[in-house]
Amino acid sequence: MASMLTLGVSTYLYKRSTDVIGPTNTTFFYYLFSFMIAIVVWLLFRETQPIPTANLFWPALLAVFLFTSVWTFNYAVKFIDVSVASTIRSLSFVITILLAINLSQEQLTTKDWFAVVFAVIALVLFGLNTKN
Repeated sequence: MASMLTLGVSTYLYKRSTDVIGPTNTTFFYYLFSFMIAIVVWLLFRETQPIPTANLFWPALLAVFLFTSVWTFNYAVKFIDVSVASTIRSLSFVITILLAINLSQEQLTTKDWFAVVFAVIALVLFGLNTKN
């Protein structure tokens, strides 16, 4: 619940920030301030097991994809409504599902597939720009 709430607020704030300082500046400062917050959280709550250097590949790869996601989203909201950009971004769960099925051998039931289809339809309908 907290993740959903804070992501919803932050998605709106991307637009506000992008409007006043631009998408690249917003992305830079977002990561700069997030880094400062992350240091405090990491110092207080980090796991204690040793981390082999090779295992840092995963968070590095994650950083590339998250950075690209945030930067392209910030760029998009400069040109389109945040509600439309947010709706398009919300379809990311489809990519996650496909990766989980193909790379982690997760299985979806028939009910799950129906839910995915209905969720995609709902997001597409919500994101349709009816202003034009």
